[in-house]
Amino acid sequence: MSRINGNGFRPAFWLPGAHLQTIVPTLLPGPSLTPAAEARLVEVDPGSQIQVLISRPTRAPRGTLILVHGLGGNAESGYMRRTASMALQKGWITLRVNLRNCGGTEALARTLYNAGQSGDAGRVLEAIDAWGLPRPYALVGFSLGGNLALRYAGLAGDGCRADEIIGVNPPVDLEACVRCLEESRNAFYHHFFTWKLLRMLRRIRRHRATIGPPPRLGAIRTLRRFDTLYTAPDGGFSSAEDYYLRASAGPHLGKITVPALILSSLNDPLIPPRMFSVHGRGGAMLRFMHPPKGGHVGYWQSGSPRFWAGEAILDYLERPAGVRLAGHPPAKPAG
Repeated sequence: MSRINGNGFRPAFWLPGAHLQTIVPTLLPGPSLTPAAEARLVEVDPGSQIQVLISRPTRAPRGTLILVHGLGGNAESGYMRRTASMALQKGWITLRVNLRNCGGTEALARTLYNAGQSGDAGRVLEAIDAWGLPRPYALVGFSLGGNLALRYAGLAGDGCRADEIIGVNPPVDLEACVRCLEESRNAFYHHFFTWKLLRMLRRIRRHRATIGPPPRLGAIRTLRRFDTLYTAPDGGFSSAEDYYLRASAGPHLGKITVPALILSSLNDPLIPPRMFSVHGRGGAMLRFMHPPKGGHVGYWQSGSPRFWAGEAILDYLERPAGVRLAGHPPAKPAG
């Protein structure tokens, strides 16, 4: 386990704490992307499709970047658009993935999305290969999308179709992250994510029936309760706890065979950094970048570009392979 220096990030002076560093960037609009993205569908299971939005640079492409959003997000989330905008300027063809039922695609899938559907990433990679998009293929997941990307790489092993994997603030131990979310200090986030999922479920039910009771916030007040009633049975898990165990990327990190990076701030209020010390051992291809600050997928800085994580991702991808894998001496994250 090697750690790459993440001390280059300095949050904007008006965002002094982890909560502001997390929340404020989500309220700021993402940049416009021109020309308009091309929407394509990828079949991930019989009767289920997901949508990808393809943006192409104005010059010869240097590779293809696949971006996967987090819980409650979609392809238009600010961090997705910011990273895509920076990647296009650098010459990357950029795909923004809408996971099942996300971004207005509720009619396309027969199941809910969950953190264990890492095979969907494989289907997207198969599709872009068939479409003839240029390599290298860099698969980048944010938050829950990071768990999905890393889990895909670990389970695929030598069959991984991506050339690079990056997880930004990935919850690689879902049980630990849900317990963190259940702490009183994180009540706002807990309520917000539960509300977002219930709202998504109501939209899905306009198109088809789903398992479970009516999705009312007064009755379904926690994320664990949502996963118990909806996510776990829909995904074939025996319980929410079984889902958290089997869908987590952590146990599979040591099996990743392509260069991989986990970027996660030490002050993330939702992702306990100690999980990376436990689950990241033994992964010869896995590197870590732990800036002291940044919140949860926030990384808003005073300089340009504002979204530091997008800059860090592209800088990492543009390093020679030997430099990426050299890393720095291991360092145990705080917490």
